[in-house]
Amino acid sequence: MAIKIVMLKSLEDVIAEVKEVFSGDKVVHYILENPFTLTFREEAKVKFYPYAPLSADKNISIPSDWVVSVVEPIEEIKNSYLENINEKSESTDS
Repeated sequence: MAIKIVMLKSLEDVIAEVKEVFSGDKVVHYILENPFTLTFREEAKVKFYPYAPLSADKNISIPSDWVVSVVEPIEEIKNSYLENINEKSESTDS
């Protein structure tokens, strides 16, 4: 699983399992699976909110020209993300 933080032109930081879609040797889209927007709160706390919360889609395609950067999250953020996904899938299964 390639969990990354994708920084968008909209100034959003989105954490997701990221897959690249190529046309030849050029990335044209990024597929974000189970994306969450990251927000930073006072006291250095990070909150997770579903990206496109009104959408039923679990996979969202983002054009590569909308992406500013793709970075590796620190371990603490990655673990929190995985916990959020597990909680979400458990509540959906019930």
